Amino acid sequence: MGSDGLVLVSGEALVDLIPKEDTTYEAVLGGSGFNTAIGLGRLGVPTGYASRLSSDAMGEALLAELGASNVDAGFSLVDPRPSPLAFVTRGTAATGSRYSFYLGATAYDGPSPLADDWTDRAIHLHIGSFMATDGALGEAALDALRRAAGRATTSYDPNIRPFVVPPRAETLPMVEARVALSTVVKASEEDFDWLYPGTPPSEAAARWAGLGPKLVVMTRGGSGAEAHFRGERLVQPAPTIDVVDTVGAGDSFMAGLLAAMAGDGALGGSGREPSEAEVARWLLFAVACSAITCTRQGAQPPTRADVGKVLGLG
Repeated sequence: MGSDGLVLVSGEALVDLIPKEDTTYEAVLGGSGFNTAIGLGRLGVPTGYASRLSSDAMGEALLAELGASNVDAGFSLVDPRPSPLAFVTRGTAATGSRYSFYLGATAYDGPSPLADDWTDRAIHLHIGSFMATDGALGEAALDALRRAAGRATTSYDPNIRPFVVPPRAETLPMVEARVALSTVVKASEEDFDWLYPGTPPSEAAARWAGLGPKLVVMTRGGSGAEAHFRGERLVQPAPTIDVVDTVGAGDSFMAGLLAAMAGDGALGGSGREPSEAEVARWLLFAVACSAITCTRQGAQPPTRADVGKVLGLG
């Protein structure tokens, strides 16, 4: 079972079209799963990526970036249809960015790369965003979480995109089913607001911690993050920064969280209950990763050296 400590990430890869000051757009490699995988690779965590990639020029660029970040793309499937697109509307640190997706008749639409058994090659599976719940791809992700039980730890980031997912009444039970099968869950304040309107997000996060995960983390934009575990709540403020772009901030946080957990030997097998000191370390590292990404154009997660400079670790 994954003797090298491999973390397998599954989620969409696409091209973010980010508006410039005039009426043109800049094409930037992205997708929640892709960003998380890149983030983990740059932080030095052995990482595999299971997604659907196009053989077009942008697909080749996605593969090249994965390779440059030391991510094993051999778990992915390649399709001749074009790469999916996401038109991005810039947001603030508080609101985040907005996305309009073009997925039909693209490489995204096809069989899941998680159909084959992966637990002999990885100690941890991370799934996220709409690929974790969408149609047959979502069902395959749910099955992969079930197969992981007792053999590998798992994590889930719903990364709700209201214009892509089904109505709330349909999406909520799908999300909760995946939460219940995950060792670690990360969601944003916005995710909780959409899933549970009228319920304080902290209350909803605490409720999730009672569904099965050993750790539930909620990101709060410029206010940092909070963790719920063993009936406890721990808060980590965010540093004051000059925000350039919020694209990929949540994915960088997820990568930082998993990287910090991997460093403490908290991934693999059936998982374990974290200590308060560990959770505090993990949140601090993850928040730093997210903050650094917000100072950059596009989804550009940091290296471990970048984070070390911010945290004064050398």
